[in-house]
Amino acid sequence: MNFQMLLDLPRLQRLVADLQRLKVGSVKASSLLDIPTLNDWSFTKRAEACLAGVVHDHPTLPDGHQIITSQLFAHYVEDDKHFVRTLSRWYRIGSPAPEVKS
Repeated sequence: MNFQMLLDLPRLQRLVADLQRLKVGSVKASSLLDIPTLNDWSFTKRAEACLAGVVHDHPTLPDGHQIITSQLFAHYVEDDKHFVRTLSRWYRIGSPAPEVKS
């Protein structure tokens, strides 16, 4: 068994806890006064690790549909079978694209 976490698990757990607190309304501005301030900000994008490929057995997409997954969080290998966990779901990883094989 081989497992590679692509992001820090405690960091993700803190994010989930904060989002749950937001959902139930327990976050107050008074508790957010001692955090960093971001000035001169703007929206932007940055690259995130993900996979592109042809999907099969997806719950909402047809077999053979070309997709790009959501952000990749973990890669797990057991008995020569590869799996990845994205933000949305688990995927079983089959054969790579020809350009990846060489």
